[in-house]
Amino acid sequence: MKTPLHFLFLLLIMITDPLYAATPTPIPVVVAESEDFEIVGRLEENNFIFFVDRNKTNAPVLAASLEVEQGERKAVAGFRPETGDYLIADPTFLAAFAKPGEYPLSFTLIAGEESDLLSAKFAVNSPLTATNDPEAQFGGWLVKILLFLLLVGAGWRFFRVRKGGAA
Repeated sequence: MKTPLHFLFLLLIMITDPLYAATPTPIPVVVAESEDFEIVGRLEENNFIFFVDRNKTNAPVLAASLEVEQGERKAVAGFRPETGDYLIADPTFLAAFAKPGEYPLSFTLIAGEESDLLSAKFAVNSPLTATNDPEAQFGGWLVKILLFLLLVGAGWRFFRVRKGGAA
């Protein structure tokens, strides 16, 4: 190495290189639309979350009854008032989506006096992994940045003392 700056630059590349190599797995999403309603579902590792809106106004449809059917499997999505969405956490139902593939889904929605039957094709392009957790990714970045700053500070102090400057 010619200068300490080259050393620090090489260290920075070594620390941050894995950050660019690891790309999170895309979260599978399904969209089903009818003239009156729109359902958007997001499959995560341990649950399937659905948002239901009115198609023309985009107003949320709250406290409705939502049943999802895939093949011979059926599950009722429970409404969560604190988040305004619908949740399926049944491991038996979710196991059907463990492998990549295209799955036909049927939705039965009953909102007060209105009801609708919607369908969509749901594509899972890769197996779900724990890399979809943005907090874990942010924590990884934070540790690497702090480690880099610590190394820069230690290098700066070392070279100041070595040149005879006050520490």
